[in-house]
Amino acid sequence: MRSSIMSMVVVVGSLLVAACGDDKVSEPSDATTCVELTKVGRVVAGQVLESLAGQTLANLEADNPEQPFAAVDRLMRTSEFEDRARQLGCGRGELEVAACLAYQGLAQQAEGDLALEYLAPYFTACG
Repeated sequence: MRSSIMSMVVVVGSLLVAACGDDKVSEPSDATTCVELTKVGRVVAGQVLESLAGQTLANLEADNPEQPFAAVDRLMRTSEFEDRARQLGCGRGELEVAACLAYQGLAQQAEGDLALEYLAPYFTACG
């Protein structure tokens, strides 16, 4: 009887830990692994694609002639990602491999030349 109660406690405890581990990381600073960091990057890439959907360079330049990609740069938060990657010890190659997996399917979301141009470096890295 005592061992069945102990078994039940272990199983319930394991389920609770697993449930807590399923929280999606949404900020670079919250990532605890390089893979999590690339998953956050995929979310950001999706947001960038949404903002670039149907846009042309002429549209962006009309909105902000000095810095046509300012809105995209704000979304990307490149320095936050770079800082967290450095803190986690993520190597460039490791991030590229993880990104190739995490970013699959983004090409179908790309609407317009700017969006495809934005994604080009990711696909080049994947070979």
